Amino acid sequence: MSRVPTVAEWLVRLASRDAGAREEAQEALGELLGTGDVDARERTARALLEELGRPGSKVVAPLLSLLQACWWPPQAGLASTAVQAVLEAVTRVEAEGQDVEHAAQVLANVCRVDPSRLSVLDGAFEHPHASVRSAMARVVGRVGQAALPWLPRLFALLEDEEPVAIAAVESLGSLAPLAPEVTAPRLVEQVRKAEGARLYLAIVSLRSLVEERRQGGQSLPRLTDLEPALLRTLEEPEPPSRLEAVALLGLTGPVSEDALTALRDSLKDPSPSVAAHAAVALLRLGAPPAEALFLLKGQLGPAAAPELQGAALSALVEVEPSTLFRAKGILESVVRDSTGPTRDALRELLDSIR
Repeated sequence: MSRVPTVAEWLVRLASRDAGAREEAQEALGELLGTGDVDARERTARALLEELGRPGSKVVAPLLSLLQACWWPPQAGLASTAVQAVLEAVTRVEAEGQDVEHAAQVLANVCRVDPSRLSVLDGAFEHPHASVRSAMARVVGRVGQAALPWLPRLFALLEDEEPVAIAAVESLGSLAPLAPEVTAPRLVEQVRKAEGARLYLAIVSLRSLVEERRQGGQSLPRLTDLEPALLRTLEEPEPPSRLEAVALLGLTGPVSEDALTALRDSLKDPSPSVAAHAAVALLRLGAPPAEALFLLKGQLGPAAAPELQGAALSALVEVEPSTLFRAKGILESVVRDSTGPTRDALRELLDSIR
């Protein structure tokens, strides 16, 4: 019977140039981290953390991946060791890479088990390495209620370099439902001044927050100056940002005549998805429905390309019954003329308003 390698031997194989040996070591160490043998599990975790924190370690990436995927729940007795090891390791990775994502998940898991570790991590928000600040920005958004006292730290990271700021916006969106009056103005500020990925994440976060509040019958938080920021976003080159902007305009009404005009113009957007969401937004806002319904009927019709049909269905599928009711006539007419999956999907939508 062959001898089972020790954890130390598996770690050596993890650094091997042989891909098969690395894969075998990754699998074996993952099983040890998840074993029901409490002592073996703790010994494995301790060995991995010690190697992770060793300045010369060449297996930082696979160790972070292993720990975030397989080490749950972290042993409270290893919390201090984990924090020190992960922070040391993060100084050696890129601020926007997957390794930072894994490091943040390990730290967040430790903080879920021992929330006091957030206090220990406080100084890391101002760490000289952007990768550490990026990890901390992500950690805050994953700890939930216990992280709310650290919102001011998160706000400060919104002014950091782009990878850190993007991570901060993402976490701000995660925490927004827990403190909407505090977080919403910060997200609106990001919509006003950000671009690219940060702008997109800010609008997505606001849309998610608004939808959740509407579905729960709750009032919306203050969204001062959001409309002009969204109108600016309609000129963005990337369709996903334009789509989120028109969708959010439809959820936050009433809107100005300028906004209604902009939504009507968006019915001609080169992206079918943006156009379809603009049509839904106009219906939600109670605008005269003719143009919006004409667009949706054209996209859903039997002669339309699958891309157009998919765009319209995606825009309609999560719409509340009161808005769908405004489109009931065209939905019924399309069902009569259609066949296949599109007809079936439209029948389901009609059933939700009958």
